[in-house]
Amino acid sequence: MLTTPQQEQVAALKQWFGSRQKVAVAFSGGVDSSLLLFLGSQVLGPHCLGIFALSPLMSKYQLETARNFGRTHNLPLDEKAFSPFELPGFSENRDDRCYICKKGLYSKLQGGLAPGWHLADGTNLDDNPDDRPGFQAILELGIATPFLDCRIGKGQIRAMSRALGLSNWDLPSDSCLATRIPRYNALTQEGLRQVEGAEEALRNLGFAGGRARLHDDTILLTFQEGDLERASMAEVRINIEKRMRERGFSKFFLDLSERQGILP
Repeated sequence: MLTTPQQEQVAALKQWFGSRQKVAVAFSGGVDSSLLLFLGSQVLGPHCLGIFALSPLMSKYQLETARNFGRTHNLPLDEKAFSPFELPGFSENRDDRCYICKKGLYSKLQGGLAPGWHLADGTNLDDNPDDRPGFQAILELGIATPFLDCRIGKGQIRAMSRALGLSNWDLPSDSCLATRIPRYNALTQEGLRQVEGAEEALRNLGFAGGRARLHDDTILLTFQEGDLERASMAEVRINIEKRMRERGFSKFFLDLSERQGILP
């Protein structure tokens, strides 16, 4: 059940959608964009839809998570192919990589919308623009940001999603696979698939939200808060090593700093 402050936040978001009339949500399957798509569809019906980018930067797991959310809540989802490797400078993986990618992706999504439609992004009040180079592209393209307009942060988004019964309210935060490759190391589709395979192996071993960062033939594994102790146990560690070697890594290391927990 929604608390009084949450009711006010939901009302503000619904009013935001009602004032736009036709909204396409840049949908990743994560908690933020899921809440936008859910509330927007309640207000606008068929005049709100989610757009998911079919890209080598997104894992099969992320795609299936997005599709499952749409099926579970009976929400419209449009899938658009996007190849960031066609963007000049992207594969060089410089500091402006995220800007290049976001500008290219949102330009394509925005350009594919019919007149009268607005493209919305799930950036929220707790996102630091200094850590998100892609935010500059959002500003330049005039992409709508409902959570910023309504002054809503990540903890509030999770709490609202839980109270509304959304199936993914506790989904760990995620980002594109390119974030697992160190800056100035060239991005390749092969490298992205290696990372995807390593993270899939972690999920299969029961480590949701784990990250795998690629350094040549070495992989650095970071675990969700509370999981490192189990990962360090001899039997579990041996299983992790086996799975990593099966995927072509000669060495793997455990990051002693865990990822922050999902709850506010």
